[in-house]
Amino acid sequence: MIIDRYLFKETIFTWLSVLLVLLLIFCSKHFVRYMSDAAAGELPTAMIIQLLSLFTISYLALLIPFAFYLAIIITLGRLYKENEITAAEACGIGIPRITKSIFQLSLALALLVGILSLGIAPWAEYSQYEIRNQAKSEAELSFISPGKFHEIRGNRGVFYIEEMSANNSQMMNLFVQIKENNKTDIFTSRTGFLKRDEASGDYFLVMKDGFRFEYFSNGGFRQHQYEESGVRIYQSSMDGDINKIIAQSTAKLISMDGNESMAEIQWRLSMPISCVLLALIAVLLSRTGPRDGRFGKLFLALLVYIAYVYSLMASKSLLGHGEIPAFVGLLWPHIIALMLIVYLAKNQFGKTWLMMQLGFKRQGA
Repeated sequence: MIIDRYLFKETIFTWLSVLLVLLLIFCSKHFVRYMSDAAAGELPTAMIIQLLSLFTISYLALLIPFAFYLAIIITLGRLYKENEITAAEACGIGIPRITKSIFQLSLALALLVGILSLGIAPWAEYSQYEIRNQAKSEAELSFISPGKFHEIRGNRGVFYIEEMSANNSQMMNLFVQIKENNKTDIFTSRTGFLKRDEASGDYFLVMKDGFRFEYFSNGGFRQHQYEESGVRIYQSSMDGDINKIIAQSTAKLISMDGNESMAEIQWRLSMPISCVLLALIAVLLSRTGPRDGRFGKLFLALLVYIAYVYSLMASKSLLGHGEIPAFVGLLWPHIIALMLIVYLAKNQFGKTWLMMQLGFKRQGA
């Protein structure tokens, strides 16, 4: 238990340090982009931190396994360099026992990554699209000023507001003209206000105590008096972003048909699986000799990680385009990673030890 606590403490401390550095690298690029959007008037400054936080949450499922992978390489590399593992092996605590401890820790992190990947990250992606679209619509509507005619989005018509309060909560003497199909609608009202539909993100001009005039192309005419009527003056473009696969909940993806939804589901499931497989690979790759440097295997470990992750990304793309069957999907990179683990374990511990760990006993034993 003392060895386990020491190993957990060293690994977790290094993992948090590596994760913090990775987050700073990834977030700095997006922070600059958000600041650029804010300077251009496309994004309110108050939303930058909110968007950056959501971006961080959405990427944690990918960064946590990578940071844990590097943390194991760095931690065990130091223990090898300072002969602490040699001393532990002399006391009967070898790499197999250390591998078991790291494996247990990786299962706990895999559970966290699974929660992030399957539940929290899709919500963060959805929220980012929603916030950016709301900011875009508010930026467009901020140009509404009294005493001018404004075009309704989509060239559907025009509207006019004679007077309006500073916060747009009250408007006076409104006029709206809309052309649809074979008729023209004209709305007049003494008072009104602007309202945003939370579900769709659309903005409506709500008019109270007014008249509606309908002019038909065949010469017909109709007049109505209403207590309250709403006209959509801004249709959100959020639907195209919100319907992106990465912004859909896992439950909705399961109910959907198609290769893209299947590819996204398998990608999300691959994140916790990769956390465990990468941890085992890191333990076996971190073994260094007395003359090797502390980070002697770090370059090789990075190459293995790049090959593994890019094979997952390529498989996701191929599955999404229907070029490989669903039962193959993202499974083959995990199988190759598992084969690498078996190969490294066989080289380090021998075939006999490996067969015993897999449940096979030597004949005559």
